[in-house]
Amino acid sequence: MKFIVSVLLLLTLSISHLSAYSPSDDKVSGSELARLGKRQTVDTSFLECVYEHCIHDPFFNETRIDDEILEIGRKASRYGSYPKYVRDSIIATDYPAGISKNDYDKLRKRIGSVSFTETLKDFNSGKLKHFETIFTDHYVYEENIPTFNWTYSDETDEICGYKCSKATAEFRGRKWIAWYSEEIPVDNGPLKFGGLPGLILKIEDTDKEHVFEAIQLRKNTRNFGYKAWSLMMPTDRKTFNKTMLDYKTDVVAFLDNEFPAAVNPDGSPFTHTKRRLFYNPVEKD
Repeated sequence: MKFIVSVLLLLTLSISHLSAYSPSDDKVSGSELARLGKRQTVDTSFLECVYEHCIHDPFFNETRIDDEILEIGRKASRYGSYPKYVRDSIIATDYPAGISKNDYDKLRKRIGSVSFTETLKDFNSGKLKHFETIFTDHYVYEENIPTFNWTYSDETDEICGYKCSKATAEFRGRKWIAWYSEEIPVDNGPLKFGGLPGLILKIEDTDKEHVFEAIQLRKNTRNFGYKAWSLMMPTDRKTFNKTMLDYKTDVVAFLDNEFPAAVNPDGSPFTHTKRRLFYNPVEKD
């Protein structure tokens, strides 16, 4: 009830706010520069790899595809949303003095929705920082760059024109099959994956609920880093994953935070189908 009242209150305030505007007010505000915040530069890339990430949610029996990019530098690497990369590149190239609110809104509509999820690896410290957003809150957690106990295979394949070898490993609740190329002697891969004598160009779990596959590899020189949000909540990996699970499985209860979580007669969590969002995490533990 509290959540519904809050929504109605916001709608009422929005309507009264709109009624106080005149068309000239919109023109003035739209010409102002958009406040996009600052990015903290960490390194400069020499190589970029664009991946197609297919995600299957067995609860809805639905598959979605995201385009993501790995930017690789000498000291660090960054993995994140490719549409966001494109949007940021356009702003940096076409609007060096800043972009107006009107132009930014047009660009957002053209590019579409973007993810603010970023994974930054610092090779010198051996640390990884993961940035992610839940609703309107921004989180960050740090951990050691994961190590993998890879089992090598004689099988080969070709991806993006590169000869690849096969390796398998278990990682945080899933069994993974990776295809890496020693023709690209870079210890890295999508998201948190790595630890092989070549760049991982494809990796999938044995249930094929997550499939990352390279669709473009290119040389580029570009500064990269992370979004320096003014309010960023530090946490740890397991706490964050539990918070994200609560949000995705019952968004109404998460936002309202008024009623205890519903359970089945046997005590297991009860999922409200209409409250659940598309979700299947890479890490199960």
